[in-house]
Amino acid sequence: MRQVRFLTQCIFLSLIIAVAACGKKSSPGETQPPPTKPEDPPVADGGANSNLGNIAVTVDCNQSQGTLYRFEQANTTSTTSPLPGTKAQTLLQGLHHKVVRVWIQLRYVYNKGYNYKYDGSGVAVEDALSFYSSVSDSLLVCMSAYNGTASSPMPAAGTAYQNFVKNTVVYYKTKFPKIKYIQVGNEPDYNGDAIDTYYTVYKDYYKGIAAANAALNLTGNNRILVSNGPFTSTTTFSAMLPYTSQFLARYAADTDPDKHLDFFCFHCYTENDNPKSIANDKTQIENLMTSYGVPKVPIFVTELGIYGGSYIPSAWTEADAVTAQPAGQFAKLYNLYDSGISRVFNWAVYHGDIKRKSEFADLTNAYTYPYGNALICSSELSVRGNRIQATLTRALDSKGLGINAMAAIGNNKGIAVLVWNYNFTNAVADQSGNIMIKNIPQSMFTGKIRRTVYLIDSKNNNYFNNSTQKNLTALSDEAFDYSASVGVPLTLERNSVALVTLTPQ
Repeated sequence: MRQVRFLTQCIFLSLIIAVAACGKKSSPGETQPPPTKPEDPPVADGGANSNLGNIAVTVDCNQSQGTLYRFEQANTTSTTSPLPGTKAQTLLQGLHHKVVRVWIQLRYVYNKGYNYKYDGSGVAVEDALSFYSSVSDSLLVCMSAYNGTASSPMPAAGTAYQNFVKNTVVYYKTKFPKIKYIQVGNEPDYNGDAIDTYYTVYKDYYKGIAAANAALNLTGNNRILVSNGPFTSTTTFSAMLPYTSQFLARYAADTDPDKHLDFFCFHCYTENDNPKSIANDKTQIENLMTSYGVPKVPIFVTELGIYGGSYIPSAWTEADAVTAQPAGQFAKLYNLYDSGISRVFNWAVYHGDIKRKSEFADLTNAYTYPYGNALICSSELSVRGNRIQATLTRALDSKGLGINAMAAIGNNKGIAVLVWNYNFTNAVADQSGNIMIKNIPQSMFTGKIRRTVYLIDSKNNNYFNNSTQKNLTALSDEAFDYSASVGVPLTLERNSVALVTLTPQ
């Protein structure tokens, strides 16, 4: 939200300066008075609603609630995406990504050079790596396209391939030091790679990466880390477990001293009608690791979505799918993080073909789809930092569907409450999802409390349904005298997201 207000102020300031310049031409050396910074529009007077009924979520500022899950902390880009503009860059920087997943395709490196252009977008790979280095603490490289073709051959397996991997990694790591993680390909199971064929590639990668680490004197926590190419399934999570088992069996039997599996990756596109069930994914993977004597490692979900590809359920239109994406992603993100998954990557910064998967609608002007707006909302919890108790009046159903919430306080920024209502394709009526925030510390609000409410649904902050809704905009914004309890009346569609912030005024 700060990003939106800041951008609006900058545009307004530029207009003032331009008008002044047209009205009076300065003589040489004449000093112009500095322009006056426009103030925020006045905030309407409101009421605390401290006696609001029909409460869906109660937030207690006196009670902490463990780890705050940063839904927006990891992101993924696509080779088909144009390079985002300056406005989009500013917005992405405001999300404070821990890691962004990027792409280096070895077949193109070998045949076209280090700065080849992505086929889908024409963007030079080094431009992409430079840009995403500017919006993230680190980069995860999906190093894909490891097989040769008749027109684009690759080195022979073994020493030649390992040396090629080493030289490639040394080049890019030297030029883009934020590279921290490397995946050995992308979805080898889905692409039909036999496990013995794939493990040969995996071995050449880890030996090449080990040699690169040695050449760059990278040891301990500074090493470049390696993982499997993420395994995936388009049906159920369990469908990817046989390939996972085969991979771990070969890794366990591998006696090479250079072998590494520093983290494990998979993609999560299933169980969309039952997000609660994905909380068991981590346990099932770790059970396989234990059965083969493979040490447990951090687990990353490097693509997350409501179905892979362009498929949507017959009960939905494309507009329904775009609207449901934020709440569905949040329901899955919550269960994955709650189970102990280390990183979950949103997919994707921009997807030109499948709108529901795209955070941005326009990369030049930084117009955002509902998904992107939802991640901005999530970041409001992260900047406050300390999770506080959010209690549901009505429990989620057995599949994890319904209203859920997370809240945070601190860093002199007040309180933020994120609420999502996800019901998949179920025909659920709009629900009164009123929020009550209690035990608000008076020391934090020495003046007025400013209550701002944002809603993302079929009618609000939905660029797909209404192209005038270009950026996240508040549903209401009002201020009132301190009250220990503050209520927020909300009506939530069956698939919707809301953010409430209480900031010192």
